[in-house]
Amino acid sequence: MSRILLPERWERLISLLQAQGRLSVEEIAQRLGVSPPTVRRDLARIEARGLVQRTWGGAQPSRWVPPGVTLAESRGVNAAEKAHIGAAAARLVRPGECVILDGGFTTHELARQLGTDDVTVVTNSLDVARLVAGRRGPRLVMLGGELLASSGTLVGPATQRQLADLLADRAFLGANALSPDAGLCADMALTAETKRAMVAAARELVVVADHSKLGRGALYRVAPIDAVDTLVTDERADGALLEAFRAAGVEVIVAAAADGVAAEPNDPNLDTAAGAGSVGPSPI
Repeated sequence: MSRILLPERWERLISLLQAQGRLSVEEIAQRLGVSPPTVRRDLARIEARGLVQRTWGGAQPSRWVPPGVTLAESRGVNAAEKAHIGAAAARLVRPGECVILDGGFTTHELARQLGTDDVTVVTNSLDVARLVAGRRGPRLVMLGGELLASSGTLVGPATQRQLADLLADRAFLGANALSPDAGLCADMALTAETKRAMVAAARELVVVADHSKLGRGALYRVAPIDAVDTLVTDERADGALLEAFRAAGVEVIVAAAADGVAAEPNDPNLDTAAGAGSVGPSPI
């Protein structure tokens, strides 16, 4: 059997546990075609990142973040909280600024509720770009690259090269996972690399993430917690966890339901469940 290299083997191991639940070291070794000692070493390293939980003689899934789903599906996952987060984050954008928005329903909500048209929006998200292009005022810079159909985003070396030439005021990034220890994490390598380039291209980093993304781990680290300037989250976030973010130097903004959310126009592209070949961002 051909040898599986890291981190692909990690991804397969994590996916295996997500699909099967608890497995013994021997079962994992047989499925992956590697030795039990190799599995034990992998499990120790993956558990250190919070992605699996070792058990007596084996392992089981941890609070790992699985790959994202489509925008239509994500609307049913903490949609109200994401709308409030988007509204609160949109108020951070000042006239004349250049902002970077990545893909996801939360950043889509931010773009929808921008309070100024005197803004330049840089994005790799087809959905965000379509929304911003429908407004007369904002300047839109659409990043190119390889399309990830599962997230509706453009990623890869071409995207990163374009970002290397930019200097934005703020990057607003969604999160697959964010914790005081691991920082900002993503579930796919190409997504993580593109997010890193966005962080490097902006003076400030604002993470927009609902409570379900906090205190969790994902396979690829995007940025350490000290690179995050601001976190915008919702009222259901754990108070002790928010204090840990503040202790790490992150400004925490809790979006309240009373703050109000702009009415959303009917958008058939968001209401229709995704079919084969459809495009939509993950629920971040």
